[in-house]
Amino acid sequence: MSLRGWSLDFPTDIALQRRAPYESRADSIMHRQVLAELARARGWAVHLYHATDVEGQAVDVLGERADEVLRGPRATLGPPWTKDHRMALAATVMAGYASPKRDRPPGERSLTRH
Repeated sequence: MSLRGWSLDFPTDIALQRRAPYESRADSIMHRQVLAELARARGWAVHLYHATDVEGQAVDVLGERADEVLRGPRATLGPPWTKDHRMALAATVMAGYASPKRDRPPGERSLTRH
């Protein structure tokens, strides 16, 4: 499962989460934390990504195929394929790349951020 990461110093106290600057992010972070906890309890790998750099990481991994893979769906499917869809696809690429179960050629490294 690939989820957008959250700050490790995000408060756990509900009263604090209801105040600025946390109140605007609390719901989405708590949802992602619960999803990650449930996924791990089922033995699923959880890949956390950073929205600011996941697309660049996927470009590095995909190499010459990056444009075709990440921007091809917009060209083929048209709207509503957006930047958010492209970021989700990039996160999926990185989750697959980081998977410890994936067979890797000798010398290829993992980018695991579990």
